[in-house]
Amino acid sequence: MNQHFESEEWPSIQFEGEFLPQSVSGISILLDRDFTGRTADWIWRLRHCKEVWKNGEADWCLSSASEICDHLLEHRDEIVAQIRARLGPHGFDETTTIDEWLTALSRIRVLAQAADGDCRWIAGRPTERAEETRRRILAFLDKNRPADT
Repeated sequence: MNQHFESEEWPSIQFEGEFLPQSVSGISILLDRDFTGRTADWIWRLRHCKEVWKNGEADWCLSSASEICDHLLEHRDEIVAQIRARLGPHGFDETTTIDEWLTALSRIRVLAQAADGDCRWIAGRPTERAEETRRRILAFLDKNRPADT
C-alpha cells in the first residue's frame, strides 16, 4: 500500500506517464550517499520537477535507477535509519518508503528500457509560466545549436 501525504511538499512524480508513489519525492536525502556524479545529478532532477517537465536520456535514467537500487539493497539498514531520522518527522514510514523506492526505481528501469530517446517526468501539473519558459529555452537552444559538420 502506498503512503499518502497531504503536504504539497511531497507531490507524486509522473515518470513516462506513470505515477510513482509520493514517497519518491523524498529520495533526494540520498544525495549525501556515495553515487557517481551522473546518478547524483539524476536524483536531483528526479526530485526537483514540481510543475516543470524534466527530460533525461533513457540510458541515463536506466543506469541511475540501477545504481540506486543496488545501493539501497546493499545498504538497506543504513538507508532505513536515514529515512527514519530525516523523513520520519514528515510522516514517512521507513520500511514502506524503501520498499516503494525500490519498486518505483524498478518501474523506472522498465520504462526507460522501453523509451525511445529521452524519458520525461513531472510532479504536479505544469504551470503556464513554466511551460512558456520551457518553450523559450527550447527555441533558444534550437536557434543556437551548432551546425553539424
